[in-house]
Amino acid sequence: MAVLIPRRGKSKVRRPGLALILKASHHEKKFLPAYALLIASSLVTPAFAATKTAAVLLKEHSEMQGDVDILIAKTGFSMLFRKSKMALIMGAPHWNVVYANLASKRFYECKPTEWKVGPAVFSALCRPSSPTSLLLTNTSRKTKHKGLPCEVFTMETREASRGTDKTWKRLMPKDGTIWLYPQPGFPRQAYLMAANMLAIPSGPGIPVAMEFFKYSGQKTNELVLYGFENKQVDQSEFAVPKGFTRVPDQGSVLNKAVESKDFADFLDEK
Repeated sequence: MAVLIPRRGKSKVRRPGLALILKASHHEKKFLPAYALLIASSLVTPAFAATKTAAVLLKEHSEMQGDVDILIAKTGFSMLFRKSKMALIMGAPHWNVVYANLASKRFYECKPTEWKVGPAVFSALCRPSSPTSLLLTNTSRKTKHKGLPCEVFTMETREASRGTDKTWKRLMPKDGTIWLYPQPGFPRQAYLMAANMLAIPSGPGIPVAMEFFKYSGQKTNELVLYGFENKQVDQSEFAVPKGFTRVPDQGSVLNKAVESKDFADFLDEK
């Protein structure tokens, strides 16, 4: 990480962990670091122990989740949701799902196949214009989105066309565009989890931005990229946060019940 706590001695340095959610919005012009306030300051490691690798930190805004910080490296990724103060982490070699509450310092860990569908998905299904009904097409190309190299895909509805004279039909999504950040070596489950947390269609990459059009012709910016930073991180960024307490189920992290449907079942729905 870029922020270091001053050394206490010549041979040791405190390694920053995850950050508390910043109050500043991504809408502000000033580009603030996502990990300025540390919540895992208990770990002390030799300065030479961690091998750094290149990473990119995306600053995004989701219609469903609010401001989101996504840190991506070749060995894992993390998503910090500023509004809910939750974090999702996945990393090599096991690529387990780590779901952490930054306020209560609780975490739940499971395999991707054991994950229950996230709350954002079910909230999105209550929207008459939820983009979850869109599917990526085979039409894609490499491009840059606001300076970030990525891949862009077109999307189209999977709902049968029944005309647009009805009000409910005019509110439904018709087609759109999604920008993704592919990372060689990432398992498919990592991309599925990232899309699940944002309640958007999944594709072969971490979501960068997304827009879609309703049958009425109205455009919606579902996911907006405000900027990005190049970083140097080590693998501990994609592990269980130090100082957090493990809980036995996903609902305990949120202090409430979750939908019992398995994530795998949700993905298989047509």
